[in-house]
Amino acid sequence: MMEINKSTNFRKDYSISCARFIAMCFIVGCHMMQRDDFSTDIQGAHIGWAFWFNIGVQMFLFISGYLYGKRKKIDILPFYKKSFPKILVDYYVFIVVMLIVICFSPLLDIGVSGAFKLLTFSGTVPGLDHLWFIATIMFCYLLTPIFSEIINAIDERSNCRFWIESIVLLLIVQVAIMVFFRSFSAAWINCFVIGMIYCKIEQREIVNRRLFNVIVIVLCLLIVPIQFRIDYWPHRELPSLIASLYGQFTNYGHVFLGIAAVILIRFVFKKINTKKDGHHLLDWSDKYSYDVYLVHHVFVQSAFGCVEFISNRWIALPLAVILSIICAVLLYHVSNYIRIKLTAVFRSLPN
Repeated sequence: MMEINKSTNFRKDYSISCARFIAMCFIVGCHMMQRDDFSTDIQGAHIGWAFWFNIGVQMFLFISGYLYGKRKKIDILPFYKKSFPKILVDYYVFIVVMLIVICFSPLLDIGVSGAFKLLTFSGTVPGLDHLWFIATIMFCYLLTPIFSEIINAIDERSNCRFWIESIVLLLIVQVAIMVFFRSFSAAWINCFVIGMIYCKIEQREIVNRRLFNVIVIVLCLLIVPIQFRIDYWPHRELPSLIASLYGQFTNYGHVFLGIAAVILIRFVFKKINTKKDGHHLLDWSDKYSYDVYLVHHVFVQSAFGCVEFISNRWIALPLAVILSIICAVLLYHVSNYIRIKLTAVFRSLPN
């Protein structure tokens, strides 16, 4: 769901940590809103706010791409050996525990096919729908060394060629995903790629960053109002060709809205932050946000959710957050112990 960077850096950019923390809050809040259809009726339009708060996913993808874009060189095998265990160990510990719970619980029956989907990333099951993201971020990690080589080469160009070749890269990714990898959203993969590109933009002349910000704002102002008009107010049915492209259009609206949120949060944080040392809450979030993402849906929006057993939302929802935090911390430490043991085993094997 994110760049799961658990290392400490003396020059750590806490504006990124702040954006990641808010993205995590958006995701948890989104699923709470989705559970109870938290919405507003405005002049006949029924606006479900969960849909707009789930830009936390796009924020995570953009941040992940941005952090990997900082690397000048990515060696493929060492990168894979380090990156995939960060995702997979925590994921499989969580899945194994959930499969055991589901097996002995009458509340949910997913069958052998459901278990197979979870174990192979080929699908999700009711109550664990959020796990679609794991396959997406793994796919991004798989392609990261390729993206890194291409974007580092593009970064050597003049400003004009840099922008043209960056746009061409995004178009190639869009077409390639739509044609060859239809199970993934091209917009979500490009959100990750844009994060990598934006890292290079920040390192160039300031006019490039300003141009990027203007483009993001313009695209948000173009896409989001159109989506509001089509989704929430009566209109004629869209022609089939336009309807088939509308999903891509709205996906990119979410991408640019998420990117705009990250840029705005970082800007505000840098303006108001007065601390010279660490931020304990943000350090905690950087460490546990992935595990919070994995476990929170169980307590918020599954058959095991707190609202299923406690009717008072003012009690059930805070309890869901507390249980998510406790289980996330436990999951992290169990998974980290397993990672350490696996590393020791692999190192002891003969070459």
